[in-house]
Amino acid sequence: MRAALRRPDFARLAASHGLATVAQLMVTLGLGVEVLHRTGSAAWVSVTVALGFAPYAALSGLAGVVADRFPRGRVLAVSAAARAVLVAGVAVGLVAGAPVWLLVAFSALVAVAATPAYPALAAATPQCVTDEELPAANALVTCVENVTWIAGPGVYGVLVLLGLDATTQTLVASALLASAAVVAAGARTPGPAVGAGRGWDEALLGVRLVARVPGVRRPMTLAVVDNLLYGYLVVAVVLLVQDAPDPARWLGRLNAALTLGAVAAMVVVGRLAGGDRVRRTLHVSLAGFAGCVLLVGAVGPGPVALVLLLACGATTLVAEVAAVTLLQRSVEDDVLARLFGVYDQLNVGAIAVGSAVAAPVAGLLGPGLAMGVLAVACVALQAVVAIGRGEPAVAVPGLRDVSGAVAPAR
Repeated sequence: MRAALRRPDFARLAASHGLATVAQLMVTLGLGVEVLHRTGSAAWVSVTVALGFAPYAALSGLAGVVADRFPRGRVLAVSAAARAVLVAGVAVGLVAGAPVWLLVAFSALVAVAATPAYPALAAATPQCVTDEELPAANALVTCVENVTWIAGPGVYGVLVLLGLDATTQTLVASALLASAAVVAAGARTPGPAVGAGRGWDEALLGVRLVARVPGVRRPMTLAVVDNLLYGYLVVAVVLLVQDAPDPARWLGRLNAALTLGAVAAMVVVGRLAGGDRVRRTLHVSLAGFAGCVLLVGAVGPGPVALVLLLACGATTLVAEVAAVTLLQRSVEDDVLARLFGVYDQLNVGAIAVGSAVAAPVAGLLGPGLAMGVLAVACVALQAVVAIGRGEPAVAVPGLRDVSGAVAPAR
């Protein structure tokens, strides 16, 4: 990880993405609170927050096209700068007493402007680090994603405790986004080659890669399984502790264990997912994650569950890093952002689906049994993917040397 961080372009892009994510979450949460104060309507709050996330699931595939047409560092800089301007517009709207619908619309536009950021960062990472450093760099990107999603509401809470009003909070977020733009602008990433495709052919290229290239489809499917199970687990833990003697305390302990496990795994993920072990690491870690989820459902809240949640956090992070590394090695540089636009869509959707089905399935089967059933289903799907490894690669028109094989080390 130290080696990856010594690459100045990678460090700049990761830091920029982290700053921008913190600022954006501050805006989403702050606007939700402001809308609640103005309307007293929980429905308006839900719409505000939902529109702050929906563009990721709806538009990331198209945003990947943008990130493949320009240098990825420039894409991150422009994305952050555009969000800084839009958030400053929100601050002006708050001062002017703009109607709620207009503030919500600005919040949605901020999210739209953010959609190219992750595909650009994922595609830029192999440009900035060596192949040997790639798993550790991916672990750092995953950590930045996870930590900033927690830190955004935390920074917002600090500003509230300091007594700053909604307008000042929004201006702070705009300043953070402007700083993120400056940081990303200092990175030097090469401009990807312009693909031969045009229009919908180019926009759908990421989808066709997933559909037609086995070496892309398999790790993408396993990443979706990993995120589906993770989304389910986050909600299932809440349901599992409901009948515990002290549910709030156990919920805090189990969630802390899940996070600590993921952080601890960062120390070893570079070795586990390095070299030619990536595919094996992906399968073993995902199977381990599902097995730990099954056992958590069987034992219920308690000391054993704490150990199992530590293992869940570690194995889900290793599986995600391994899947991302395989995807980066499976296709050419000039289509990577389009591929990771699809990745973002599918995996944000998988987390949402896993979270959404947790309560109905737990209500039908009981929290513990439901966790076991879903874990077994995920292992079964993983086995189907593994059995299909002999499937021949299918070339995608317009690409050079795209196959299911792992590319040579850079």
